[in-house]
Amino acid sequence: MKNFFIISFYLFSSIHLVAQNFIPLENSGYQDYVKDIQELANGNFIYLQTYLEENDEEKLQNLLIAKDSIFSTVKLVNKNFQLLAEYPIKTVDITETISGVDILPIENGFLIFGFTFPPFSSYKKMFLLELDEDFNEVRINIFAHSPNIFLASNPIINYDNNFVIIGTYNNISGQTFLAEFDFGGNLLNILEASLGFTNDFIQLPNSSYRLFFRISSKTNQLAADWSGFSEDLYHDLGLSFSANNNPRLLEDGRWLFSGINRIIDSVSLEEINISQALTINPDSTINILYQNRSPDNVSMSRGFYTLDMIDTSCIYFSNAYVGCPSFLHLGDSCFNYVSIHNIQLNGLENWTQYLGFDAAYFPIKILATQDGGVLLLVYRYNEVENMNDEGDMYFIKLDKEGNVNSPVGTEDEESPFTVQQFLVYPNPARDLLRYTFGGRNISSPIIKIFDSAGSLLLIDEILDKETDISPLVPGYYFYEISDKNKRLQTGNLVKE
Repeated sequence: MKNFFIISFYLFSSIHLVAQNFIPLENSGYQDYVKDIQELANGNFIYLQTYLEENDEEKLQNLLIAKDSIFSTVKLVNKNFQLLAEYPIKTVDITETISGVDILPIENGFLIFGFTFPPFSSYKKMFLLELDEDFNEVRINIFAHSPNIFLASNPIINYDNNFVIIGTYNNISGQTFLAEFDFGGNLLNILEASLGFTNDFIQLPNSSYRLFFRISSKTNQLAADWSGFSEDLYHDLGLSFSANNNPRLLEDGRWLFSGINRIIDSVSLEEINISQALTINPDSTINILYQNRSPDNVSMSRGFYTLDMIDTSCIYFSNAYVGCPSFLHLGDSCFNYVSIHNIQLNGLENWTQYLGFDAAYFPIKILATQDGGVLLLVYRYNEVENMNDEGDMYFIKLDKEGNVNSPVGTEDEESPFTVQQFLVYPNPARDLLRYTFGGRNISSPIIKIFDSAGSLLLIDEILDKETDISPLVPGYYFYEISDKNKRLQTGNLVKE
């Protein structure tokens, strides 16, 4: 790569993103996060905030005493994330501590689904809480059809206006159940089989159900009368593909998935993870719409990726890159980043944005919004900033062009991160500066590096995604990235 050094004066301006935290469950001493968020027809958002499940009975009891038996809270905010209403869900018994999981908007109100958990036990019951549109409780039911329920998730209201849930029993066979209940918790239908920890399903227009088998990466169809599977409607994504937990059924009968595909590099023979968006066609063939490989062949986390769409011209999916083991218990400081992609069903990339390399990031949920934009719910942890091992949750709202909308949270404070079209790393850097970027409108990007006085020191083309900065003396610098004389991004840089 050829570098060009020139001396000139430049007035540099830096662009900052202002984002805000979500509303914390105050003074708890325990980590809390958002399990689900939905956009309502009027542009408001409803979300479910809960503490991390605590299996230490003494800690759990102290938490419930301190917080008046509240473990989960339902919150309603406007489009600017100003609080409109909230409903704290009270726990009656410590052995049935209520943890909210999903929100289902219904006519004139909301259904809140979750489970109860006793300390030192893997067995759970389920609950349904119905609220009216003013957040008044209509009814709450705690129910279980089996004494050894390990997990239940992804509830829907089916065409018969009943409640359907998928879950797993606590046994070594990975036995899964799909069950239909009325709103009172009475069991109406159930299918039990060793399905490989299935936790994705959808009801089709003919009232049958399509299930996704997570361990084997297969899909199959359950008859509308719950009599069994239709073997002639079987799809196999391959054992190397790990799908997200929100497959979408398109109007033309195709299924849209995003996830991670594991391949073996032909040169290094190492396993490489690639994020992909793909469709399964009615004839069982598979089309890869889009795939993204991380820089320097760094693998992508299989556990953190999410997808949503407003229509087939605006599909969003997000991934986290590895380097951090879990957002629940991070321990030592680690650094990674999140990518946010906007693509079309024909595979055309509209734009890609990034955030990270200054902390540990995990996308918890991505929500396509009615205005064509997207809301990213992201968890951020930095060992220096989070002394109690409790990270921060952020709502980040981007418009349909990938620009950040403000305000995007609930507290008027400056965010410690920025959303970027170009990810510039490492920072601090020694000899090489690297880049990750996407977007179909980028053709010949260049970087300009300035000293603290505004003097231009370096210009470099960055299509090969790295710049030699070894001639620069250690210190603080500014950079500007442009393409076709259009400034796209600015930022700070530390040279070690």
